[in-house]
Formats: sequence, C-alpha cells, structure tokens
Amino acid sequence: MLDGYDLGVGMLMPAADAGEQEMMVASIGPFWDANETWLVLGVGLLLVAFPAAHGIVLGALYLPVAAMLIGLMLRGVAFEFRVKAEGWQRELWNWLFWFGSFLASFAQGLMLGRYITGFHSGFAYYVFAMLVGASLCGGYVLLGATWLTFKTEGPLQKKALAWARWGLIWVALGVALVSLATPLVSQTVYAKWFDFRARWC
Repeated sequence: MLDGYDLGVGMLMPAADAGEQEMMVASIGPFWDANETWLVLGVGLLLVAFPAAHGIVLGALYLPVAAMLIGLMLRGVAFEFRVKAEGWQRELWNWLFWFGSFLASFAQGLMLGRYITGFHSGFAYYVFAMLVGASLCGGYVLLGATWLTFKTEGPLQKKALAWARWGLIWVALGVALVSLATPLVSQTVYAKWFDFRARWC
C-alpha cells in the first residue's frame, strides 16, 4: 500500500511512449524515494523487536531479499540517470527502471509466498511462491494504473484506465489461483478453512 503504486508505474513504462514516460515519472517523482524507507524500517524493527525471528526469516529469504534490494538499487540509479541520458541511453535506463520495478515487486511476492508455506522446500512450494510473486506484480500494476488515472489527464489517463482494467483482471485471476492453492501448501490455512469439527465442537 505504501510503495506499490510507484513500482506499478515503473512496470507500466514499456507500454507508454517517450512523452508519456516523462509524465509517468514526474507523477511519482516527489514520493517514490520516501515510500521505500518502510522496507528498511521494517527490517530494522524486526531485528530490534524479534532478533530470533529476524535471523530465521532473513536466513530463509536471503535470495529474494537480495533480489529485491538489487531491484530497488536499479530503480534508484535508473531514475536519476534517465534524466541526463539521451537517445538509446535513455531507453536503456527506462528499461532498467522497468526491470528494477519488476524484480523488486516479484521478489516481495516471492517472500510472501515462502512465508505462507512456512519456508518449506519442494517444487510445489516454490511454484506457489512464484504464483504469489506474479499476482503481487498484477496488484502493483493495478495500483500504478489507478495512480496514473488520478494524477494525469488526456491520452495517458485513457491508457491508464485501460491498464487498470487489465490489472483488475490480473489481480482477480491471481486472487482466485492463490486462494485455491493456499490450502494445498499450508496445513495451517487448510485447518482454519476446512476443519469444521474444530470450529464447531
């Protein structure tokens, strides 16, 4: 909720032309950097309040956390350098801004999926985590499209409305698939959803 819309705007960059990309970046310019501080704050609070959990969680999620940080660094560098670049170099930085946004978003979903499964190893658990990652990307695209609908006007706003419709379909499909798969990979969720005897006895 605090950072998803600017990640979504970054993932929508390839669908816009050069002029629209400038408006998209300008719409998130005053906010995107501050919004990412909650990630650092969250890790710091986890370390201070729950040091044992910090070691377990970050130990199990080492690779997704590293991928997310790489994505966030790519976004930060690309955001600053694309302003000064021209020609193919600006296109390169725009692509890196998109890739950094996608990588950070997918890694966050991957971490959530791994957390839901209790960090269990196995092919099905990793497929579920990737499904959650893809669904989270769809959610961020929807947030980014609605942000652009609110902040822009003219042809870009019309494009953003179309992107929001596709994002809504993506999110609805993701929610349905994740809801169907979650009881299969998490015994805790299965018990809470389907163990009627424990609920009524």
